[in-house]
Amino acid sequence: MKHNSFHVSLLALMALLAGCTITESSSWVSQPLSPEQGQPTAYLVGAVGPDELMPATAQNQRLLFRQRGSEQGAAAIWIDNGIRQTPKDIQKGSASASVFVMPLKPGDYELYDFQFFSITSTGYGTYSSSLQAREKFVVPMRLEAGKAYYIGEYRSRCLTSSACLFIQRDRMARDESIARARVTHLPDLQYLPLQLERAKPFILPEPAGTQTQTKDRSSQ
Repeated sequence: MKHNSFHVSLLALMALLAGCTITESSSWVSQPLSPEQGQPTAYLVGAVGPDELMPATAQNQRLLFRQRGSEQGAAAIWIDNGIRQTPKDIQKGSASASVFVMPLKPGDYELYDFQFFSITSTGYGTYSSSLQAREKFVVPMRLEAGKAYYIGEYRSRCLTSSACLFIQRDRMARDESIARARVTHLPDLQYLPLQLERAKPFILPEPAGTQTQTKDRSSQ
């Protein structure tokens, strides 16, 4: 484990010296939940990242999922720490978001937590900070084989350093083309309504009728 950490740190240092960044995946799926080639597959699609309004400044932001009844998990990820970053598929000013496409074995899953994580280096040392929901929640979803489900865009906001949340919006028309460019064989995307009242006050749907005042720019 220390050996792997050394190589990760070495790669990061080399990237920093070269003035370049390392692009990472916007999703992570544990091996037991990852379908092998030819096995039935369901896809979970969405976007995650800081909002334009009161954005969370954490360098690593995640939505956490798990298979119901087990500890096997998956995550939608946004990272930007100056060296490592996920694709900035949607960007407006300093705010960005990454579209995730998560291949999963069909079955029952739960959105159950989020995580904000940062590492800060100063002249006095290196410090880490982490924030998760104070009270765990469970938002169930059933994923069927051969289908792709869109669960929305999740943009982070922080009212204070310890009071953060996600605003959920439907941006399927925008995100589908980005997802399909990443996974060309993606089935037709269908919107999956979630019981997000179970996740209040940590995830709040955008109020009905609210119109975005910004035009998101997609890049690949």
